[in-house]
Amino acid sequence: MFETYAPLRGSVARIALLAGAAVGGLIASRYFVARRINPGERLADALLDTTPLLEGRHHLSDTPEKALAACASYLIHVAYRATEALGVSGKSEDPVGYSRTHTHPYTQVTATVLTEATTPDLKYTYAVQIPDVGEVRGTRTVGSLRMSGLSPVRPITDVVQITLAEGYTAQIETEFEAADFLVTGRSRLFGAVTLRDNATNVGRINIAPDGCVTGTVTRDNRIVGRFEGQVSTGIHFRQNQIEGA
Repeated sequence: MFETYAPLRGSVARIALLAGAAVGGLIASRYFVARRINPGERLADALLDTTPLLEGRHHLSDTPEKALAACASYLIHVAYRATEALGVSGKSEDPVGYSRTHTHPYTQVTATVLTEATTPDLKYTYAVQIPDVGEVRGTRTVGSLRMSGLSPVRPITDVVQITLAEGYTAQIETEFEAADFLVTGRSRLFGAVTLRDNATNVGRINIAPDGCVTGTVTRDNRIVGRFEGQVSTGIHFRQNQIEGA
């Protein structure tokens, strides 16, 4: 005859207590290893890396879809970097009306972030000046922590216009969710991006919960390029031969 073992009530309580202590210790360790900078400072730092825009400016006249892809890659990279250690910054948010400006030491790119609101959501307006290249202007809203399935997340939206040389402009809107660092132990960003420019290109990008990036750019109802890659390691744009949508 098989015997079944049922732990005593005291044993169950001790197991639960040990498990709770282990989880608490893990969360505490993540808190102390996280970079201690607030969301406005993270955003300003992330905005300074304009490498995709410096590359995209070379495609304005002949392949503007590549310029639009570069603009999208820039904003997604900014969003991903700005979510680093979200929820455990260790510093309070900047007060309403506070403006901070960061300057890149080599490219002289300047990024200014103004805190518009702190409750119930964080709201920023930002501007990036890129010498001899163009500018970026946008707004960002970081919502309160909520549950998405079994994971706590914060909704993040951006509305951005990027202006480059030769009168080129791109408009990009994001609808992201960022997993809380305390629970996941790493930055995790997922959601959707819509984009368009004044060269009749339009596009949409999807970022899956595992970070996989897919999407297309179309012009005149034809697919002219596709996105692929991982949000954490890099996004690639592959130009297509013109094909039916």
